[in-house]
Amino acid sequence: MQLLLLLGILVLVNVVGNQLYSRIDLTKEKRFTLSEPTKEILKNTDDIVYFQVLLDGEFEPGMQRFIDGVQEMLDEFRAYAGANIQYDFLDPLEGTNLEEKKGITQQLAERGLMPRALIMNADEYSERVIFPGALVSYKGRELAVTLLDEQLNNASPEEVLRQSNAQLEFKLANVIHKLHQRVKPTVAFLEGHGELEKQEVESVAAALQPFYVMERFDVTDNLLIPDRIDLVVVAKPDKRMAESHKYKLDQYIMNGGRVLWLVENLTSSLDSMSRHGRFMALDKDLGLDDLLFRYGVRVNANMVEDLQCNPIPLVVGTDPSGNAQNTKLFGWPFFPVVTNHNKDHPVTRNMDAVQYQFAASLDTIKTPGVKKTVLSRSSTYSKSVFTPFEVNVNTVRTTPNPDRYNKGGQILAVALEGTFTSAFKNRLAPRTVEMIDSLPQLENKQESVPTKMIVISDGDVIRNDIDFRSKRALPLGNYKYSRQKFSNLEFITNCVDYLIDDSGIMLARSKDVQWRLLDKKKVKEEQSTWQVINLVLPLALLLLFGLGYNFLRRRKYSH
Repeated sequence: MQLLLLLGILVLVNVVGNQLYSRIDLTKEKRFTLSEPTKEILKNTDDIVYFQVLLDGEFEPGMQRFIDGVQEMLDEFRAYAGANIQYDFLDPLEGTNLEEKKGITQQLAERGLMPRALIMNADEYSERVIFPGALVSYKGRELAVTLLDEQLNNASPEEVLRQSNAQLEFKLANVIHKLHQRVKPTVAFLEGHGELEKQEVESVAAALQPFYVMERFDVTDNLLIPDRIDLVVVAKPDKRMAESHKYKLDQYIMNGGRVLWLVENLTSSLDSMSRHGRFMALDKDLGLDDLLFRYGVRVNANMVEDLQCNPIPLVVGTDPSGNAQNTKLFGWPFFPVVTNHNKDHPVTRNMDAVQYQFAASLDTIKTPGVKKTVLSRSSTYSKSVFTPFEVNVNTVRTTPNPDRYNKGGQILAVALEGTFTSAFKNRLAPRTVEMIDSLPQLENKQESVPTKMIVISDGDVIRNDIDFRSKRALPLGNYKYSRQKFSNLEFITNCVDYLIDDSGIMLARSKDVQWRLLDKKKVKEEQSTWQVINLVLPLALLLLFGLGYNFLRRRKYSH
């Protein structure tokens, strides 16, 4: 009876355990606790999602810790999606010859997984080519996801691995979310006011292409902006926007449309600067001030100068032969390098440096029903100069006085969320309202449904350079003079994901993971001591236990 009772209790515990599933995360930063949107996506997965992780073999400890983190995260996904999450780890180049390696590298690069050289042994300087990502397939569709962030200017390899580990949930859940979408969202670049040309935004368009339908939309040729467009990108307009065009944008927003504004009010002529060394910064008169002011932000008619900046080359003389000019790089305050990001917002969480060029400052306006969140600021050593003024490259030949750059961090990017009031509320003439009401496809709305937008005070943040020889677009974020790489592409793609996504999956980007790493210097200095302790101490304790146990046993049984 006792045996049967015990078996019955075990069966009952297992039945209850299967019905009431629970897990306890004891880590301080809740490393293994998935966000609610991620859990919802996993629970709604009704077929196998197969992850082909292209990382396998022997790696140095830091990289191996990251790979273990990938497997742990996939195991966490399986805890909620069950057998619908399947994965394998493999090395795509294992057992291949040189010709096969070239073919595989090209195929993976076309899918968006770029090769990366990984140093395996710093002392012997041995390298290994890896593809730090995964191919993810679901119901006949396949997407590639890069798991390891690129090492940029100021981040150490350990910091890159830590940040990449912190973003694993977002990257893996986001690719599942995009595979779930039967229809790709549409992102449209606005045309008609001198916005950036197609080739000037080709780098970011190529990065978004696997996940979104990319198109150009000329507002001058259309009666309205259709609701099939999920996001409108206004990328550096250069001409005044007509009131009718502004009204189309306004009503698009009133109907729940999202907008990414990249607007600067002053002229900034790089051609004039390269030819003459100077240009006049004048107001473009874009006509957008009233629109953005009503939504809760003002783009000032100024330019931000920041001592934390990119350099530009200037001629400092000629070589002894007189055949070539010697150039030197000077810090150019009008090209801020922005690292002062909002660490709590999913768009800029763990964001590396972003380069700006001739950026304006932003002011937020008190607007009922609209939440305003500053995403990025210039450094504390900043100031702003207002139009009209002359920009002259020769000013950088003298050492700047830090005391003059004392205005603190200037706002450069703001996220706006909530219910917006139409900029045309009580402004339309009665005859215009009657005309709009007579058209069945138009409806004059004065209050929006809940929506969101992001305003960035520089159009060059999204603009990629173009190789003048091949006429091809260069990767966004590569600065040609210093050959440094910046996170402009990640910044813009995060903005697009955040504005379009309503599932809340972007919240997973706010997760942080702390690695409790050993002090390398201390490890090297005390290595022998701890090796001796680990070898000798257990044997000494075992010997003491044996002697003590034998002594007590003899004492007990000697009588």
